[in-house]
Amino acid sequence: TYRMDVKAQWEVVCQLQTAADFADFLAGIDVWIRRPHVVNKRVVGASILQERAVPKDGGSDRPVTGDHLSSRQLLRELIPRGGGPSVKELVTIDEDNGTCLFSSLAASGPLAIPGGGYLIRYHFSGPGEQARVTLAIPKAGERGDGVSYTADGVVAPTVTWLADVLLPRIVRWAEGNCSLAGKSNRDPLVPLDKFSQLYHQLKEKYGPFFVQNWPETTDPHKFVYEDIAIATFLLLLWQEERDTLRLLQKQSFVDLGCGNGLLVHLLSSEGHPGKGIDLRSRKVWSLYGPSTQLEVCALTPSSGMSFFEYDWLIGNHSDELTPWIPVMAARSSYTAKYFVLPCCPYDFDKKFSRVGCAQSQYRCYLDYVRTIGRVMGFEVEEDVMRIPSNKRVCHIGRRRLYQPDDEGDIDAKRKEFIDSRSSCTGVASPSSSCQDTPVVSAEKLSLSGVALSGSELCGRGGDVSTSGSCGDDTKGCVLGEPWLATFKPRPEERTRNGSRIDPKIKALIVNTVAFKLLSEENYVNVPVTETSHSSEGEPTGSDGRQRWNVGGKLHLNDVASLFGGADVLLHLKEEFGGLQTVFRNHRQVFKVIDSHVQIREWWKDDGTKRPGHKGKIARDQKTVEQSTKTKECWFHAHHPQGCPRPATLCTYAHGTKELRTF
Repeated sequence: TYRMDVKAQWEVVCQLQTAADFADFLAGIDVWIRRPHVVNKRVVGASILQERAVPKDGGSDRPVTGDHLSSRQLLRELIPRGGGPSVKELVTIDEDNGTCLFSSLAASGPLAIPGGGYLIRYHFSGPGEQARVTLAIPKAGERGDGVSYTADGVVAPTVTWLADVLLPRIVRWAEGNCSLAGKSNRDPLVPLDKFSQLYHQLKEKYGPFFVQNWPETTDPHKFVYEDIAIATFLLLLWQEERDTLRLLQKQSFVDLGCGNGLLVHLLSSEGHPGKGIDLRSRKVWSLYGPSTQLEVCALTPSSGMSFFEYDWLIGNHSDELTPWIPVMAARSSYTAKYFVLPCCPYDFDKKFSRVGCAQSQYRCYLDYVRTIGRVMGFEVEEDVMRIPSNKRVCHIGRRRLYQPDDEGDIDAKRKEFIDSRSSCTGVASPSSSCQDTPVVSAEKLSLSGVALSGSELCGRGGDVSTSGSCGDDTKGCVLGEPWLATFKPRPEERTRNGSRIDPKIKALIVNTVAFKLLSEENYVNVPVTETSHSSEGEPTGSDGRQRWNVGGKLHLNDVASLFGGADVLLHLKEEFGGLQTVFRNHRQVFKVIDSHVQIREWWKDDGTKRPGHKGKIARDQKTVEQSTKTKECWFHAHHPQGCPRPATLCTYAHGTKELRTF
């Protein structure tokens, strides 16, 4: 036990007044003890290695038996971010004096005398006074041994950081009744130190390549490192399982709803056999190579949907498959296990509805997914993933609550539970609520007098699908009798960025709107350019500058009348994101302000700056230089006065001879 005379040995460097009482102060301190990473981003977290009461009479130590002991000590291990060596720290809480002493331990032993530390103290208020919280560090030479506080800026923060960041945060936690207290105080399923070390290794091994070469429109820094963290968690969980059960072979897995497939690639690359299944492929799949097994399949839970050859079923943000993962694991084999990371709330055949639950939608859904796991016969464990996401609570089902001989009775209860959650429970014949929502049919559309079929709008021949999705190339996976007739896999995600519209149709839309705008004369003076397309008879200003027609403007609702009415507009919106998507894809020609479309003043606005645009990374992250001269200039080809920019300054090609090919 290590004690100091708090009056003689310490120098106060900061003090704050607080309205919190001592119990709330201790709750705030407890957050800093058990969850230091919420304020100190240079550490991954802390593990409590030992906790004990310190008797007043100097007798032997005793186990901690209550929350309000006169004095207690905790031994915690701080895990630095980035895989560095961990540091043990002794925390002594003396409730009689209102002090909390934090002391880094020497490496010589688990209870070695500290070489320094810092003290946080609660000063009880007198009549008419407000309580105070102070931060103090040791006075050098006070004890005759030169003890002082030494900071490394990481696990031992600087005194400035302690005073400016930590102490105000502890006071805020205390005064806010400490909503963080009690959160995630359970022991994690994987050790923090091992997680930090392995995550750092995998991050260095896989991170740079995939961040640099990520072909998707999503943010690689989020998705790459999130999947690396999930892979780290599973690898350590499986390592612990092999050590406990003395398994020689690495566990196999199947990732249902694998999305970008990176988690499958990481686990496979680390020696675990498995595959991923999703309803559509992704561009990034081509980076993984043949050793990563990925399949396109719209899964429907059914009697033939068994994964008995795999040890683990994974559902990583698997959406409508999330509630089915425990079911499929339970019915695959008695030894099958599962991991789910719930995100979007789905029930077995519909969106999850929070009925009779007073907690948040996310917490209610987590409890529901846990209930599913227990009904399926699993002991469900919960942990909080260390990933850059708000939805980071995972569930693990690796132990059964019943014996193999009871499988028949348990499966009957499973069926009863699933049927009770069906959206059509008790309905003799399908009602309107259990049928498909009809979509707008547009086999023949009128666009400025031109009849167009739905297949032409899709940019490829073939029949128009009844779902309005321009055909379905997804391979269906329905084996045997479906477990729930009302379940329908999510349809193939539509690409609604206008890329699937036939180029001729896009040109027709652009020209129709642009010429309508230019039919209203509104000339402005622009600098004289090298535009060879200008007509000699065009008006010229007194200063010799060319006059250029910017046209009028149209409300988006009026634009619909140019294309045969609301049906065409609705179909374009359903299939391709609407007319605004077309306008955004032709930023050289158009700009939309306050729901009005007008011609862009191209000589002073090149369309590359998008005010208020904080969203997705540009497709393929092309720079302006990389995309220069890859498309023809619309103004050069179609505007009556030509392009207001000279060819040398226009990023679009003035004629086919300037086009760059790759």
